[in-house]
Parts: sequence; C-alpha cells; structure tokens
Amino acid sequence: MTASKDEILRAVAGQRRALLSLVRSLDPEQFDTQTALPGWRVREIVGHVISLDVTSVNGKILLVAFSSMDKLERWNDRHAARWADRPVSDLLLGLDRWGRRFLRLARTVPAPLYRLRVPTLWGRGPGGLLIWSRAYDEWVHRQDIRRAVGMDDEQVDLAPVAEFLLTAMSAAVLAQFAGRRGRVDVSLDATPIREWRFDLGSGTGSPAGEGDPDARIGAPAHSFILAASGRERFDDLLSAGTITVEGDDSLGREFLSKTRIV
Repeated sequence: MTASKDEILRAVAGQRRALLSLVRSLDPEQFDTQTALPGWRVREIVGHVISLDVTSVNGKILLVAFSSMDKLERWNDRHAARWADRPVSDLLLGLDRWGRRFLRLARTVPAPLYRLRVPTLWGRGPGGLLIWSRAYDEWVHRQDIRRAVGMDDEQVDLAPVAEFLLTAMSAAVLAQFAGRRGRVDVSLDATPIREWRFDLGSGTGSPAGEGDPDARIGAPAHSFILAASGRERFDDLLSAGTITVEGDDSLGREFLSKTRIV
C-alpha cells in the first residue's frame, strides 16, 4: 500500500467535509429525492454513512465486516433505515458528530496495522483498506446524491479515491486470475497517480515499473471509479471510447469485467 496512515486519515476527513458541504446545501425536501440506488433516497444514503460511523465506533460492524457482500448489503439496508426518516437537522448533526468519532477511532489504530495484510471485503490486503474505503464510499455516494438532484459529477481531487480503488483491485481482481500470467497496466487521467501494473502471475499490483504490459487500460479517473462501483458499465464506456484498451484487447476487457469494488 502506497498511502500512509496520515494520508488515509486526511482522505477520509476530506471526503466527509465534502459530503457535509453538499448535503448542507440541499433544501430539506431534496432529502426525499429518489436516487439511482433501488429504494434509497438521499435520506438513506446519509443514514447509511452515519450508520457505518456508529457501528464502527461501537464495534457492531465487525459482525459483518468479513462476511459476504450480499450479507453486508442487506445489513446496510437495515441500518440505513434506522436513520433515514429522522429530521434533516438530526441527519446533518449525526453526519458531523459521528464522522468525528469515527476519525478519533481511526487515529488510535497503530500505523503498522494499516500495512499489515489481513482478510478484507476485497480479499487479503492491507488493514488500512478497511478505513480508507470510507473515502471511496463517500465519494461514490456523493455522486449518487449529485446525480439525483441534477448536479454534474465531480472530477477533481480524485487521487486518494483512485489510489484506494487500485489498491483494493490488487486484492479483489487479481484473485480472480489465479494461475494466469500477464501484465495489465491501468492509467487514470487527471490524477497524479502513476500508471499501475497488475501482474497476474505474481498476484500483485503496484505503480508500474520497467517493461511493456500485455494490455494497457486508459480512462478518466472519475469514469473508471464510477464504473468500478457499478454506477456505469465498462462495456458502455469502451463503446463510447471513454475507456481505451491497448495491446491484448481480450485480456484488457476481461480484466475490466472482473473489476467491481463496492
């Protein structure tokens, strides 16, 4: 993992500030706007984020943290509903107050544990992924809200979110290529992040070194993140030319088909 504990904490705090700024700008009735997520209004998204804070602080999230993604999504629905219909003022207060409590908890985790490889939702990877994922989750959900209320997607300050995604892909995507060989590079535009190389043979992902890959994927960072999170379809972005594959087209497309980080 290339990000340090301090960098991860800054990313999480920065995404919470941005989320708070967005929802504070909404009219109260906009919290009832339906989003593209089935059954979730803006209220449920805010309730989901708060419930992650609460259950992280009280430890209850550990009951599902290492379970299946299906079980986690059902759990998310139940806990988001516990907050969703509270007054808007309570949602805003909870988002601010519990976000601060989550950060205090995250600061108590020793730095070596951020790099220690442990089981995560995305496979075996650095323990810091479990905290860093909050930056990714909140950026994606912020776009869910923005789209629901008619705002454009954000395309700035994407480096910490994109770097989390690439790190999580090193665990989740490469595990699906066990026994295969080949190298896939991913280059995300509009970020300072170096091109990343995913080595199927060694099962590792890191900033690219020397030598040419078998396939090179190029994409705008925000488009790649939204597709990886299921908000767009890689096939549609490939057809539109938004995402390109050079070299082994079949390998590049297969790699994208297995890229899903939620």
